[in-house]
Amino acid sequence: MTYSEDTIVAISTPLGVSGIGIVRLSGPDAVKIAEKIFKPKNPSKVVATLRTFTTHLGYVVDNNKVVDEVLMTIMRAPHSYTCEDVVEFSCHGGPLILKEVLELCLRNGARIAEPGEFTKRAFLNGRIDLSQAEAVCELINSKTELQRRLSTNSLLGKTKEKITEIANFVKEAIAEIEVAIDYPDEEDIKTIRLSITKQKIEDVISEIRTAVEYTEKIFPIINGINVAIVGKVNVGKSSLLNLLLNYERAIVSDIPGTTRDTISEIVNIKGIPIRIVDTAGIRQHSQDPIEKTGIERTKNAVKDADVIILMFDGSQEVSDDDYTVIKIILTIANEGYNKTVIPVINKIDMPQKIFATDKIMKMLMELQGKVRLYPEVVFNNFDDFKNTVVKISCVTKEGVEGLLNNIVSSQSIYSDIFSSQDAQETLIITNMRQKELLVKTQQELEKAVSLDFDTSAELVSEHLKEAVRNLQRILGGDLTEDVLDIIFSRFCVGK
Repeated sequence: MTYSEDTIVAISTPLGVSGIGIVRLSGPDAVKIAEKIFKPKNPSKVVATLRTFTTHLGYVVDNNKVVDEVLMTIMRAPHSYTCEDVVEFSCHGGPLILKEVLELCLRNGARIAEPGEFTKRAFLNGRIDLSQAEAVCELINSKTELQRRLSTNSLLGKTKEKITEIANFVKEAIAEIEVAIDYPDEEDIKTIRLSITKQKIEDVISEIRTAVEYTEKIFPIINGINVAIVGKVNVGKSSLLNLLLNYERAIVSDIPGTTRDTISEIVNIKGIPIRIVDTAGIRQHSQDPIEKTGIERTKNAVKDADVIILMFDGSQEVSDDDYTVIKIILTIANEGYNKTVIPVINKIDMPQKIFATDKIMKMLMELQGKVRLYPEVVFNNFDDFKNTVVKISCVTKEGVEGLLNNIVSSQSIYSDIFSSQDAQETLIITNMRQKELLVKTQQELEKAVSLDFDTSAELVSEHLKEAVRNLQRILGGDLTEDVLDIIFSRFCVGK
């Protein structure tokens, strides 16, 4: 245990008007500070002697002036979230009330907690490992049910359990190699033993490789898919955004050039957070400086997008403005950006003119090979395109469900990824820091098995030891204070 010498305080609920707001104290003087500012409604109660895990009705007072009627919960060390004395005041959730209770705690010896400091103390005091601490932040920021499930699994120690299991396995291999080094004369036994050890390490490498692959699959579930809706003016980009959000986020008008800037919102589609960007409509010869700035931002949105919805107006024949949009995508693709493009024909509720010529086919033929068109059909002729292109109506909502399915499936992400038994038993990590350390572990193990175990046993052992160190860093071992500060700075104040 590494108990801190100071006591911290923070408002642990979001600012704003609410039914309840919580002010949290943690540290050696938490109970003493509570004793100074809390007056139990039952006068026979003495704060200093109150038992742990008990809640008491009373008043927060400032020199006998009542600030608020509250419930005070006391949790004594080491049986608390931080393993320190913790006191929480459940106040009425007005910002002024919470601010006054906070200031009372500060005046009586506490200091304002840094972002994530309560959880950092829980980690430093041994209550949780670093993978569980990171899961707390990820759980708070979860935007979908899948994110919540992943974070909860890590918080419950599933990541720690699997990492520890792998680390112990590698430690056993190190012990086997050390025995072989210490007793070099038993050649037959040594050869057999090292051969078995090498096979065990290769099995571990295979397990880690599978874990990394699963992690790469779920990263878009955690971080979301960036989707840019692009097209010429008045094809219905803003209408699609509003339809997906279920409210009027963007102005919709028949006047060309209504959207001058990019508009970005996050929507939950099939359990995956998707950042939808509505871009400014493209016109070939626009002279409006504001509109030209919007078009430049459209280009940046295309660069950042994982998926580009290339939208056409089905009620019109294709035009030079459509071709200008495609040229922008081609230019960005030629700069080395790998893009998935889903061609979409909107306004199918109206008489269709888009198929009147094969000009659209020629446009898409230029994109083919430069980007990944989805659905993945090679457009050998006009019928191939006509039969497979996604067709929607933002008025009747026809085809929109199919478009959403295409967005998700184009990224090889499936909402039932965790339904299989294999997935449930696989180590799945949820952030880039952990993934990088897991990849480094795999690299060290691969270096080890590439060597001759008979002649290079000592070097093999060093690679295995570095692999173990990387695994331990996932759980928080061997990390410097500045690295920990960076990790916990992502947390909100009060957690």
